Amino acid sequence: MKHRFKLMVPLTYKDVVIESDEVELTDQDVIQIKRLVTESRCKRYGLMPILEKNAPELYNRLWAAIEQPLHNVIIEDERKNGFVDDEDEEDGGLEMDCVSYICQIPHFAKL
Repeated sequence: MKHRFKLMVPLTYKDVVIESDEVELTDQDVIQIKRLVTESRCKRYGLMPILEKNAPELYNRLWAAIEQPLHNVIIEDERKNGFVDDEDEEDGGLEMDCVSYICQIPHFAKL
Protein backbone atom coordinates (compact mmCIF):
# COMPACT_ATOMS: atom_id res chain seq x y z
CA MET A 1 0.00 0.00 0.00
CA LYS A 2 1.23 3.50 -0.77
CA HIS A 3 1.65 6.02 2.03
CA ARG A 4 2.54 9.69 2.35
CA PHE A 5 4.18 11.11 5.44
CA LYS A 6 3.75 14.59 6.91
CA LEU A 7 6.89 16.62 7.51
CA MET A 8 7.15 19.63 9.78
CA VAL A 9 9.80 21.96 8.36
CA PRO A 10 11.02 25.01 10.31
CA LEU A 11 11.57 27.74 7.74
CA THR A 12 12.96 31.25 8.07
CA TYR A 13 9.81 32.92 9.40
CA LYS A 14 7.36 30.08 10.03
CA ASP A 15 7.04 26.32 10.26
CA VAL A 16 5.21 24.53 7.46
CA VAL A 17 3.83 21.05 7.07
CA ILE A 18 4.40 19.32 3.74
CA GLU A 19 3.85 15.79 2.49
CA SER A 20 6.38 13.30 1.24
CA ASP A 21 6.08 11.65 -2.12
CA GLU A 22 4.30 8.30 -2.02
CA VAL A 23 6.25 5.37 -0.67
CA GLU A 24 5.21 1.75 -1.05
CA LEU A 25 5.01 -0.06 2.28
CA THR A 26 4.21 -3.73 2.67
CA ASP A 27 2.09 -5.03 5.53
CA GLN A 28 5.35 -6.20 7.14
CA ASP A 29 6.80 -2.69 6.85
CA VAL A 30 3.74 -1.22 8.57
CA ILE A 31 3.96 -3.83 11.35
CA GLN A 32 7.66 -3.09 11.79
CA ILE A 33 7.06 0.68 11.98
CA LYS A 34 4.29 0.18 14.56
CA ARG A 35 6.56 -2.03 16.66
CA LEU A 36 9.52 0.34 16.49
CA VAL A 37 7.40 3.37 17.38
CA THR A 38 5.81 1.49 20.29
CA GLU A 39 9.23 0.40 21.60
CA SER A 40 10.85 3.81 21.14
CA ARG A 41 11.48 5.87 24.25
CA CYS A 42 11.92 9.12 22.33
CA LYS A 43 9.34 10.10 19.75
CA ARG A 44 10.08 13.82 20.07
CA TYR A 45 12.11 13.95 16.84
CA GLY A 46 9.64 11.95 14.79
CA LEU A 47 9.89 8.78 12.79
CA MET A 48 13.18 9.15 10.93
CA PRO A 49 15.59 8.82 13.90
CA ILE A 50 13.70 5.71 15.01
CA LEU A 51 14.05 4.15 11.56
CA GLU A 52 17.64 5.29 11.06
CA LYS A 53 18.73 3.49 14.20
CA ASN A 54 16.57 0.36 13.94
CA ALA A 55 15.53 -0.15 10.31
CA PRO A 56 18.04 1.44 7.90
CA GLU A 57 16.43 -0.09 4.79
CA LEU A 58 13.07 1.45 5.68
CA TYR A 59 14.84 4.70 6.54
CA ASN A 60 16.43 4.81 3.06
CA ARG A 61 13.14 4.08 1.30
CA LEU A 62 11.35 6.78 3.26
CA TRP A 63 14.21 9.25 2.75
CA ALA A 64 13.88 8.72 -1.02
CA ALA A 65 10.23 9.88 -0.72
CA ILE A 66 11.08 12.81 1.58
CA GLU A 67 14.19 14.27 -0.02
CA GLN A 68 12.73 16.03 -3.08
CA PRO A 69 9.68 17.66 -1.43
CA LEU A 70 11.91 18.78 1.45
CA HIS A 71 14.52 20.15 -0.95
CA ASN A 72 11.84 22.02 -2.91
CA VAL A 73 10.35 23.76 0.14
CA ILE A 74 13.77 24.74 1.51
CA ILE A 75 14.91 26.20 -1.84
CA GLU A 76 11.60 28.08 -2.24
CA ASP A 77 12.03 29.57 1.24
CA GLU A 78 15.64 30.55 0.50
CA ARG A 79 14.58 32.26 -2.75
CA LYS A 80 11.76 34.16 -1.04
CA ASN A 81 14.18 35.39 1.61
CA GLY A 82 16.96 36.38 -0.79
CA PHE A 83 19.44 33.64 0.07
CA VAL A 84 19.33 32.21 -3.48
CA ASP A 85 18.72 34.17 -6.71
CA ASP A 86 15.60 33.23 -8.68
CA GLU A 87 17.79 33.01 -11.76
CA ASP A 88 20.32 30.70 -10.13
CA GLU A 89 20.09 27.08 -11.10
CA GLU A 90 22.21 26.21 -8.11
CA ASP A 91 20.69 25.42 -4.74
CA GLY A 92 23.29 27.44 -2.88
CA GLY A 93 25.19 24.33 -1.81
CA LEU A 94 22.30 23.02 0.26
CA GLU A 95 23.45 20.05 2.32
CA MET A 96 20.37 17.88 2.82
CA ASP A 97 21.87 16.13 5.85
CA CYS A 98 21.93 19.52 7.62
CA VAL A 99 18.27 20.40 6.93
CA SER A 100 15.97 20.44 9.95
CA TYR A 101 12.65 18.64 9.68
CA ILE A 102 10.50 16.21 11.63
CA CYS A 103 8.76 13.35 9.88
CA GLN A 104 5.64 13.02 11.97
CA ILE A 105 4.75 9.59 13.28
CA PRO A 106 1.95 8.32 11.02
CA HIS A 107 -1.54 7.70 12.39
CA PHE A 108 -1.28 3.98 11.67
CA ALA A 109 1.66 3.73 14.12
CA LYS A 110 0.03 5.59 17.01
CA LEU A 111 -1.74 3.70 19.72
